[in-house]
Amino acid sequence: MVLEVRYFAEHSIWIYESRLTSILIAFILLVISYTKFGKKHPVLLVHILLLDIVCSFGVMIYLIPDTLIFNSQIISLIIFVAALFLSWDVTNQIIVAIYYNLVFAVSILMSTRDIFILPNMVESVVLVLIISVMAIVASYINYRLRHEAVVKNFEISISEKKFRMLVENSAEGIFQFTFEGRFLTVNPALLKLLGFSSEDEIKKLSLPNDIFKRSGDWELLSKLLEKQGKVRNYRVPFKKKDGTEITVRMNVRVNEDEQNPQDIYEGSLQDITQQVQAEVEKQKALDALRIEKMKADTSAKKAQQESHFKSKFLANMSHEVRTPMNSVMGFLTLIENDLFESKEELKGFARDARLAAESLLDIINNILDISKVESGKMELDEVGFDIRDEVNKATSIVGQTAKTKGLGLEISLDETIPQTVYGDPTRFRQIIINLLNNAVKFTEHGKVSIEIKVRARDNQFIEFLGTVADTGPGIPSDKLNLLFEPFMQIKGKKTTKEGSGLGLMIVKEFVRLMNGEVRVESKVGAGSKFIFNIKMKLDLSASSEGVEVETEPLSETALEETKEFKTPGNVNVVEVAKKKKLLLVEDNPISQNLETKILREVGYDVEAVSSGIEAIESVNTGTFNLVLMDVEMTDMDGITATQKIRELQGPNSKIPIIAVTAHSSMKDRERCLNSGMDDYIAKPINIHFLKITIDQWLNANPKH
Repeated sequence: MVLEVRYFAEHSIWIYESRLTSILIAFILLVISYTKFGKKHPVLLVHILLLDIVCSFGVMIYLIPDTLIFNSQIISLIIFVAALFLSWDVTNQIIVAIYYNLVFAVSILMSTRDIFILPNMVESVVLVLIISVMAIVASYINYRLRHEAVVKNFEISISEKKFRMLVENSAEGIFQFTFEGRFLTVNPALLKLLGFSSEDEIKKLSLPNDIFKRSGDWELLSKLLEKQGKVRNYRVPFKKKDGTEITVRMNVRVNEDEQNPQDIYEGSLQDITQQVQAEVEKQKALDALRIEKMKADTSAKKAQQESHFKSKFLANMSHEVRTPMNSVMGFLTLIENDLFESKEELKGFARDARLAAESLLDIINNILDISKVESGKMELDEVGFDIRDEVNKATSIVGQTAKTKGLGLEISLDETIPQTVYGDPTRFRQIIINLLNNAVKFTEHGKVSIEIKVRARDNQFIEFLGTVADTGPGIPSDKLNLLFEPFMQIKGKKTTKEGSGLGLMIVKEFVRLMNGEVRVESKVGAGSKFIFNIKMKLDLSASSEGVEVETEPLSETALEETKEFKTPGNVNVVEVAKKKKLLLVEDNPISQNLETKILREVGYDVEAVSSGIEAIESVNTGTFNLVLMDVEMTDMDGITATQKIRELQGPNSKIPIIAVTAHSSMKDRERCLNSGMDDYIAKPINIHFLKITIDQWLNANPKH
């Protein structure tokens, strides 16, 4: 409207001032509306704005009476539109009409008399009055309609809130889905039931592909809904988000809302997995009762047979234990009473007593292993090792016996065997040892052979096929099925040899733990062949069936053979022994005297102490090169003493410490190594193994 100055040049200054002042006031009001005051008093600002506009038009009527009709119509239109769009009550609109008419009347009265003779002047005044009344009526109607709409919307929101609360708080899953199988609406119970966290996540899925376990169930549901319009108590397996399966009961019907342009199904579902499982368990229980009735006679017969086997086993064990024990006690009695004729005969008594004691120890270890197998505590370790090394260690143990009997011992190893595999080297070695011992024991002439080759492999696992063959008397075919049974011994007609009957059972259990099987092929008079397959890892991170837990070693012999049977380099072992001084920590006087005597006899300079405190003080002097530490002592145990030594200042804290203890489990071994000890030797002590272990650490630590 500022541009109207073109038609009234003589009033240009007034027009500019009036319009620009009105615009400036409107702008100021706009700025104030964003302030704290403006947000608190919005109605007052609207009144000021309208009054500003009305006054602007009143000034124009006063200055230019000829614009009366135009300005009155424009301002009337503004007032009427404001009445329609402003959401205020009738009182405010009446106030607007009052100051609107007052300003209009003042502008007319203050104008020249020429304004009264303008054409349509009366009509313009009447129009202003009519528009004022209409604006009030329109404001009233608008206010009333808005109020009714607010009330209705409030009632609808209350109703929707009640319905939403019923749906959201329902224990059943409530849903709507399309004909194609896409969820439209789901409640929190359904999300929780299927394991989802948001509606958007589940709405992206397809019922037939992502929710239904079997596609045929969705097809059947679709046909039933198409034919009947509803389905009740429809049992179907669902897939949860994590892939687990649940069984639900669905009640579905077609949504009959005519406003929906597409077919929509709605309904509810319940998780009845536990109910179904209970029904299955009930049926299993009934089936089990029927089966138990059928098994009763078989179990009783088997129990009697096992009782007979165990009785026979105990009798055999009594013989097996008493025989070497009798030898040990007998030879020691002869030695104690000087009942020997020469030094050579004395050595023979001692050698035979030691062999009998080793035989007794093997029997004890086998019995302990069987106990672990039967209690389910036998688990495998997983460490990196070389198959070739373990086979060589096993053959070195059995080789002396084979050589004494004049038997050949052949070894054949596949060239494709990798340098490192991951598994339990102790158990693997014991499989080989037991099979070789069994073969050597029952073979009088010929040879014993062992062959290991790769059967299959992939990126993570490798499978080995092992064969131990002998040229012994063979096993009758009717006895082969009893060979690996517990407490069973197979005794041929032409031989008087028999063992404890435990070695092959242990082999079977260890092979089973390595995901393999063992079988035997034998021909009477031609020898036997024991064939086994085992599976090991090529990658330690590869997942396997079974649970990884700490394991306990099989026997003292197996523990001893975990080390290489040679000293590093070409070091003169005798010279090493003469130059080094050992500290023996042992609180048992008998064991201390025995171990000191043994160590001095093989060339070491040994000093013994009887407590952990004395051991710390002795190490701190810096005169010793290696410590043999007993673990169980009264005043301070070997674990604590080792930890105290490692806390010393200077190079004395790094002295090699070897645990010497009667505890032989892997748990005890790890406990010693974790405390700071460098190695572990279990009692009873094998002097050859002890010497090898000591020399290895002395050579590896020249500063000590």
